[in-house]
Amino acid sequence: MKVTIFGATGQIGQLLVTQALQAGYEVTAYSRRPNALNIEHEKLQIIVGDLTDQGKLREAILERDVVVSALGPVLSMKRQVLDLPIAEAHKAIISVMKEYGPKRFITLATPTISAKEDVKQLITQLPSIMAKLLFPTGYAEMKAIEKLIKNSKLDWTVVRIINPNVKTNGNGYSVSLGDTKGKMNVSRYNVAKCMLEATQKDEWVHKMPIVFNN
Repeated sequence: MKVTIFGATGQIGQLLVTQALQAGYEVTAYSRRPNALNIEHEKLQIIVGDLTDQGKLREAILERDVVVSALGPVLSMKRQVLDLPIAEAHKAIISVMKEYGPKRFITLATPTISAKEDVKQLITQLPSIMAKLLFPTGYAEMKAIEKLIKNSKLDWTVVRIINPNVKTNGNGYSVSLGDTKGKMNVSRYNVAKCMLEATQKDEWVHKMPIVFNN
């Protein structure tokens, strides 16, 4: 499988690149800065460019099987919402995918993005409330991405996370689609593992699994 990974230099993104290479994938890692990804592998290609550079995006996406985004907003507590760079990146990526393919898109978010399966419980409601109160720009990014994703005709999956700061990987991970109980914590390793495994799960098309440590 040929996969393009955006956000490849972040903490989750680097784990995702490593796990994909270990699984035998051909990986294209997209970076905004040169020399930001210290990984070398015969099946790894690194493309450096702006997240809205249509030419670079086409180079990264064309003839791939799946696109994965581990991009996340800056958690600023400033009250004024100005730019939404992660939402703009999603808009550009989706635009290129719509024109050139592939259709399969997996992206990272929080339960601020709502799924039709969600029922009222802590894991589906508290993250959105906290984000709206503490991180208004991050909240705005998530809601803008939600609209872009749901209005696209892509075969998308949104992997939703809460507090990805757990140091232990536990006994692997579980998911809730929002209609069953889950936990409020997950390791970055398990997030990356879930996102990679989502590339093989057709049953997760148009689903928004919330991933958490077992």
